[in-house]
Amino acid sequence: MTMVGLNFTKISGERFGSSENVRVESNVAITNIVESKMPDPKKSILKFQFLFTAKFEPNIGLTELKGELIEIFDKELGVKIMDGWTKGKNLHKDVAPRILNAILAKSNVEAILMSKELGLPSPIQMPKVEIKPKAAALKVEEKTENKAESKVEKPKKK
Repeated sequence: MTMVGLNFTKISGERFGSSENVRVESNVAITNIVESKMPDPKKSILKFQFLFTAKFEPNIGLTELKGELIEIFDKELGVKIMDGWTKGKNLHKDVAPRILNAILAKSNVEAILMSKELGLPSPIQMPKVEIKPKAAALKVEEKTENKAESKVEKPKKK
C-alpha cells in the first residue's frame, strides 16, 4: 500500500452572514472508488474520490473540498476493496482509517486557510494557552515529580 497522491479537484467556500455563537459541523465522505489500469498485474491503483464539508451553523458559511486520494495496493487487497465498495459502498476495514485520516489531515489544513480568507472561525478547535497563578503551577509540578518518583525502581542489591 503506497499513497501516490492526494489532490483537490474542487475547492469552494461561501460566507452567508455572521454570528457570535457559531457551531461547526465537519464531515468527510468517500463518494466513489475507481480502479485505474496498472502495468504490473500484481498491483492495483485505486482512486478514492471524496467530499469534505465544513458547515458553519446557524447558516453562517460553508466550505467544500472535493478530491481524490490515489493509492497502489496488492492486487488481492485491491479486489477486496472494490468488491466491498461495489456491493454495499463499504470502505474496507484495513484501509479505512489510513485513507480517511490522510484526507482529513490535508482537508482540515485547507479548510482552516479558507475559513481565514472568508472571515469564518476555524473549523477545528485550536489549542489555547492558559496562564495559571504561580501557586497552582507549583502544585502541578509537585504532583508530577511525585508520580515520577513512584515509578522509578530501586536497584537490587547483590
